[in-house]
Amino acid sequence: MSDHRRCAQLAAWGSAWLAGAAAFDDVLDAVASRGRQAGGPGFSPGDVHPVGAALSEWKRAGTSVLRLALPVPGDVRGLAGPSEFRDAALRAGEAVYGREFGVTVLPGRDTPSSAGREYSWHRGEVSELPPDPIRIADAEHDLTESIRETASFFARQGVTSWLTDTAPALSNARRAGERLHLPPSHPPRAVRLLAQGERLSAVLTVVDADDTAQLTVAAAAERSAALAPLRLAVRRALLAGYNAAAEISAN
Repeated sequence: MSDHRRCAQLAAWGSAWLAGAAAFDDVLDAVASRGRQAGGPGFSPGDVHPVGAALSEWKRAGTSVLRLALPVPGDVRGLAGPSEFRDAALRAGEAVYGREFGVTVLPGRDTPSSAGREYSWHRGEVSELPPDPIRIADAEHDLTESIRETASFFARQGVTSWLTDTAPALSNARRAGERLHLPPSHPPRAVRLLAQGERLSAVLTVVDADDTAQLTVAAAAERSAALAPLRLAVRRALLAGYNAAAEISAN
């Protein structure tokens, strides 16, 4: 399992478990199979399996489906909870909510043992979640439009040389959609959307890491602005895809 989007895995697998479509241990394996999991703020000191504790509490509270948030600076759509929790979720770039509380996870230090890196789970109480309706159909449409508009922009600009040195990394990034780990019950349409969204997210990560020293400040700013709508569409696609169970439950 990738070390990113643990909350997304929890939203998908946890919702499947709450619906009786996945085993409890399958959720833990999907979310916390790598690294040592520790209970941080909001968890009891004795919670050696914070993900399991959260799942059990959500079920006791009557949660039927979990919901993912993917906040970024300037766009904290779906984020709720006390300020300390919101700050942690914004640093993590993800949080997942059920009834009464949400959780997020931050990587800690690397440990010398075979357990690897430590991951600290934070919990925040919530009284009510803000509405966050992102339907799969709408996310698909927005992503298709953004891809077309972004491609048209770069074609008009004739800007392709900056991709040359990153071609190997881009080739690997495009395979990110093949490495999804989702419950068998996850809706096929959502799986396809997630494959496309994760692939594009990986490509954007490569682009962000590319050395822009050859670009002028103005050109770099123009490139960033041109990619902004695609970034938003990708995030919306990931939200809709991982929150597919919430959309189905609302219908």
